Amino acid sequence: MMTLKEQLEAIKAQTASMITPEIATAMKQGYEELSKRKVLDKALKTGETAPAFTLPDSDGSMIRSKHLLAKGPLVILFYRGKW
Repeated sequence: MMTLKEQLEAIKAQTASMITPEIATAMKQGYEELSKRKVLDKALKTGETAPAFTLPDSDGSMIRSKHLLAKGPLVILFYRGKW
C-alpha cells in the first residue's frame, strides 16, 4: 500500500501535464501573494481549537460548528469545484 505522500506525488505527476503555462503562472502568483500576506502564520496550528463558525454546506444550508461538535470530532473539508 502506498503512503499518503506517495499517493500525492503520483497524483501530482499524473496531473502535471494538465497545467497550462497560464495556470502555472497564476498558481505561482497566488502562492507568492499568500506568502507575502503571511497566511500560514495566521492559520491554526496542530492542536489549536478553531473558533465557532457557521458555513454553507454543499447544498447551501447553513451548518454551525458547535452543533456538529456536539456529535463528536469535526473534520472540515474545503473543496473547489471546476465550474
